[in-house]
Amino acid sequence: MSQEQISPFEGRVKTLWIREPSLSHILAGRKTVEVRVGYDNIRRLQPGDRLQLNGRHLAAIRRISHYADFETLVAAEDPAAIAPDLADRSGQGLPSDRLLAALRDLYPPEKEALGAVALEIALCRYDAVLFDMGYTLIYFEPPQEVIIREALRTLGVERSVAEIEAAFRVVYADYYRAEETATFPATEEHDRQVQQEFGRALLAQLGLVTDEQAWRSYAGAMEAWFSRPGVIRPYPEVVEVLTGLKARGYRLGIISNWSWNLRQRVAQVGLDRYFELIWASAYAGCNKPHPDIFRQALARMDLLPARALYVGDSYRHDVIGARNAGLDAALLDRNGTADSPDCPVIRDLWGVFDLLR
Repeated sequence: MSQEQISPFEGRVKTLWIREPSLSHILAGRKTVEVRVGYDNIRRLQPGDRLQLNGRHLAAIRRISHYADFETLVAAEDPAAIAPDLADRSGQGLPSDRLLAALRDLYPPEKEALGAVALEIALCRYDAVLFDMGYTLIYFEPPQEVIIREALRTLGVERSVAEIEAAFRVVYADYYRAEETATFPATEEHDRQVQQEFGRALLAQLGLVTDEQAWRSYAGAMEAWFSRPGVIRPYPEVVEVLTGLKARGYRLGIISNWSWNLRQRVAQVGLDRYFELIWASAYAGCNKPHPDIFRQALARMDLLPARALYVGDSYRHDVIGARNAGLDAALLDRNGTADSPDCPVIRDLWGVFDLLR
């Protein structure tokens, strides 16, 4: 999908506060009509606008009907769609009479005089879209292997990109061998230690034995490279996709296998303003596909697993991990090499909009 295939969202997103038990009835699909009085902000709403219910749950307005008063509204609307708990009661008068009494208990006559408004709403499939970071939102230019080659040259060492790729695969596989169950201290000190162990293991795999001075030289060169403007880059569609999702009312987050500097790197590429949560494995004390990294992020966003879609480029880490935590997941396959995975597959992030329809 390309940008041209996506209709621009021209509606508005408004926060609407719903009391219990009405909110629970909406989330369960039992309540589909919300009644308000004709305040100016309510009268400005139009079909197609979106509502963030209590700032958390996304719904779309399907119909708006205006009435002179509650009596007229109750005569025209289905009481069960407005107040299922009242409609379910038997032997306590007609549902319409109970609903009228309840509305007038809630709103005094001077409020009813503003007019009554029925908002027919449809809960959107998801409240939030969550993303992996590396090779989903961003890539490296030059590639990581080239950066490592250049850092090695500060030590007077020459290795080919192919040699570095092979060594990286070995060390990466070893580090993540027990990732489904392994946990570790969620501290900056531990993360620093892990990064050093990983880097030293990579150098050893390349046949290099480094002393402390050589290691510091290599690590400093790596940090300098990754901190250069333009080395970490968002994919071409990322900003427009995130902007479109925010405009449609979706809450956004990042859940990534990344070191302690994830928030710094997200800010470095100018994407931090889009995300409610930026959550790294270093903060969580576990790596994807461990389900706890997803559960921690959901808890911090006060999100139900079934109300979030996760998008990432690794079937094992992203799709399996998200599913194990109860989320729906889609695989981002930019190169078209996915081998018939049992999940939705998109070729770029424009494809997310198809999954949200």
